[in-house]
Amino acid sequence: MAVSGVAAEVVLQYMDINSRLRFSACNPTFRQFEKSYPLRIKNLSLRKKGFQIDDTIYRLGIYRTYEACTYMAIDYNREGGVQYDTAIFDRYGINEPKKIYKGSLERDMRELEKAKKKLEKLRKVVKGNAERIKEKGELTKKIRIINEKVAISKSKFEEFILLKISGKKHNEQLMVNYTEPIQEAFKDLMDRIFGGRGHQIHVRHLEILGGFDNPLKTVKMQVKHLDMGYFTKLRDVEDFFFTNSPPLETARCYLQGYEDHMLLANAKLLILKVGVVESVFMFDVRKFSNPRILFKCADCFRSAHAIAFCFRKMNQAAKRHYTFEVSAENDEWYRMVRRFADEDTKNHFDERGFAFPATFTIKTNAGADLKFSADQKDDSIVTIDLELTP
Repeated sequence: MAVSGVAAEVVLQYMDINSRLRFSACNPTFRQFEKSYPLRIKNLSLRKKGFQIDDTIYRLGIYRTYEACTYMAIDYNREGGVQYDTAIFDRYGINEPKKIYKGSLERDMRELEKAKKKLEKLRKVVKGNAERIKEKGELTKKIRIINEKVAISKSKFEEFILLKISGKKHNEQLMVNYTEPIQEAFKDLMDRIFGGRGHQIHVRHLEILGGFDNPLKTVKMQVKHLDMGYFTKLRDVEDFFFTNSPPLETARCYLQGYEDHMLLANAKLLILKVGVVESVFMFDVRKFSNPRILFKCADCFRSAHAIAFCFRKMNQAAKRHYTFEVSAENDEWYRMVRRFADEDTKNHFDERGFAFPATFTIKTNAGADLKFSADQKDDSIVTIDLELTP
């Protein structure tokens, strides 16, 4: 079916993004027009061997049909197949790439040996506490799962690469022969959807989860909000941006393992999800060149207290604005007010019965003004602002 340029432009203007991509995949003439017009995505989530565009998930997996199927194989197939190559891939012969993708099965075998040795040591311990009993149970479960995976890999079966598309309006499964490593198939899928476009891809919210390994280094995006998962590596993120890309409106990641990359440093607001920071020595403010940071500390007040105290002791009088979200329970926020305020402010605050908002200004070690303010965000969260002015 031929599609004119004017008709294609009208269709693209009103077409649902996922319908647009599916229609483009099966219509070469329409694909030429579609690739030449900007692609605008509200929410894009990149993950291990797949991605989600708005409410539709695209997932690649290896689907296996067994002669004698186990419940574990059925569960894997129901999810859309396993997402790693095994040693079985080398059975396709000399025409395949010389590099054999053995995937996680070899890693599982190494983990199996480690788990067996560790379990054997724990069994020799006569007296065991609750923690050791729990560890034995976890190791036993891990050994059982790996043994089942090994048994599956030795079974006779046929393999296919399965693309599972799941959404509110559309569900579909497409299978092709397993003739290339799954990462190569993922690269082909990414290229078909995102590659070869005449414009940057506009994404309002980009989420990159741990386990995503970017197979396509040529795709560029213009992103407003970036959210990085716990195990996400910046090397898998930075390829989507030009060096002169506009600054992000917000960048969200974890404090633990933070890397001070220009994408995060230039964001208008850097949001850090915080775990336990037991000592001020574990937090080095010099690692954070972004002057505007929101610390999400609702689950750990100790972290907020340690970071804020380090902030007060700064010897450099650089302009910074840090915000902390802490739990409203147990009046933990009140202890931070008491720690920072001078005596007059403490007395005035006590006389008012700890009422919100609490605002005062003190001097830091560098002689800068540090404005402290605390206010109630909702029933469970108190927001504390520290604004440093040289």
